[in-house]
Amino acid sequence: MLYDLIKAAHLIALYVWVSGMVSVALSLRYPALIHMKSLKNYDRSVTTPAMILALIFGISLGVLGEWFTSAWLILKIVLVLGLSGLHGALVGNLRRAILNNANDMKPNGMIFLLIGSTLLALIILLVVIKP
Repeated sequence: MLYDLIKAAHLIALYVWVSGMVSVALSLRYPALIHMKSLKNYDRSVTTPAMILALIFGISLGVLGEWFTSAWLILKIVLVLGLSGLHGALVGNLRRAILNNANDMKPNGMIFLLIGSTLLALIILLVVIKP
């Protein structure tokens, strides 16, 4: 029962974290300064704490499942660290866009969506298959 509750909390936190990242990537793709400022606050108060909770719950699941010696989990951790780094890059780009008046910038963000989607798909594949 405890494992299932932690797993649900992990998935909820992951959903909030990734949806926040997608919002920032789309904001960079279609820049509008008025939305970017509120999105920066949302990231600071919701998305980043969700990322931290997802990591905490994920570590808890690894401990409860005794999987830290499994190769698939080590690879998943590497991919999750990549996803965390991508989050940092997104937020950094968002901050720069706000400082440089986003209305004058060229749209970007598509590469973030592609990399993030790929990382997430690989993470899900590893968790489901556990090779």
